[in-house]
Amino acid sequence: MSCSLKVLGPLLFLLFPLCGLLVHSQNLSWREFMKQHHLSTSWDFSEYRCNDLMRKREAPTDRNDHIFIYTLWHKIEHICIRNWRDRYRNVYIWAQYPFKVLKCYPKNNKKSYKEHRSYSYIEFHCGMNGFVDSIEDIRLIEVISN
Repeated sequence: MSCSLKVLGPLLFLLFPLCGLLVHSQNLSWREFMKQHHLSTSWDFSEYRCNDLMRKREAPTDRNDHIFIYTLWHKIEHICIRNWRDRYRNVYIWAQYPFKVLKCYPKNNKKSYKEHRSYSYIEFHCGMNGFVDSIEDIRLIEVISN
């Protein structure tokens, strides 16, 4: 019996993150948020360009600016987690640590974008499903020069 627990415990521990991915894949607002705002750390932050991102990501153009967050995806996921079993729902949460942020502003011709890079604290909205669904506010800490 104890032998099976020794094997089953690590197996369950390894399967737990996969359950989270399954939930995310069924959560449209989470996927849409990540598609529009998340920048993967597989590239260097300086390699990302607003003109390319705004075109590829089909980001909304009806606003004055658009924000991209450069971090590991699980850091955004954990914003809405209260404890390992429960999530914050329909609340605003300030992240405990700053993120690298790329802010894109349309130029006068509306076909190209100006870039502003910074370290900033971000306030997120945790939706009714317990996942981040929007960015509500940003507090600039330091500008990152190109």
